[in-house]
Amino acid sequence: MVATLLYVQSSALTVAFLLYLAYVVVGPGSKADASCSWKPTFRKEAESGAVRWRIWKVMVAYFPGARLVKTADLDPTGRYLFVSHPHGIIAISNWLAFGTDALGFSKLFPGLDLRCSTLTSNFWMPGVREYILAHGMCGVGRDTLKSILSSKPGRSVMLVVGGASEALLAAEGTYDLVLRNRKGFARLALQTGASLVPVINYGETDTFHTYIPPPSSRAAAIMKVLKQVFGFSTPLCWGTGLFGGWGMIALQVPLTVVVGAPIKVDKVAGASEAQVAALHKTYTEALLKLWADTSDKYGKGVKRPLTIVQ
Repeated sequence: MVATLLYVQSSALTVAFLLYLAYVVVGPGSKADASCSWKPTFRKEAESGAVRWRIWKVMVAYFPGARLVKTADLDPTGRYLFVSHPHGIIAISNWLAFGTDALGFSKLFPGLDLRCSTLTSNFWMPGVREYILAHGMCGVGRDTLKSILSSKPGRSVMLVVGGASEALLAAEGTYDLVLRNRKGFARLALQTGASLVPVINYGETDTFHTYIPPPSSRAAAIMKVLKQVFGFSTPLCWGTGLFGGWGMIALQVPLTVVVGAPIKVDKVAGASEAQVAALHKTYTEALLKLWADTSDKYGKGVKRPLTIVQ
């Protein structure tokens, strides 16, 4: 009798789980991030001005002097594609600055409805999906980003174009970017007319010690396969332990997220490859200028300057 009840219960849970997966992968739930139907209640500030989840303020305090720096005003009626570099191991700076309001994004850029993008597969996991939707996050799929940036004024997206490939390059004091052949964001900006905003995350690559194996080594080959299979990978990394020593808690290093001036983009239906390449070049030049203007002030411990390696 007990075995029968357990079997029935197990079968019911299995059916419920499969129905949930169908709903979030191919059903109406798969469009929740693109439609922005979930209000980012966990990210926005409460009416009192306090961050709704104080844990993010605690996290900010862990990193000495963590801050978000604005170099230019953004029109609250505009649409913006924030392009962030570098990814680092787990993109802590992006989470604090854009995934939450712990660094005061809503006060620095009032009126903007920002959506922080992440892997689409994260929206297939029960609990995780609802949690990140409540933070106003969206998938990185082209159609999703295009839908958000084509909607009401003020809607904006943060995108880390280097992705998993850039994470594999993360090393202390370095800012090696994967950008040369990443032109999809430029095409997206032309399709939607969204302004491009360069962002540099100073200190992000210092949050963990890393070991980057030689390109021809077996370890490098394994990490490449993991990236191809799962869509993400990280270098061999370690931080600090809960009670000291080594562990997987991030190191206490200063984090500074610098937001550059917007690059105005005119909407072009059916943009040519030449137009995409031209905008990509303009963006790259603006990013390098932002580095030149701010690295001396915020780039503590830089071993070599920002470099586009891929």
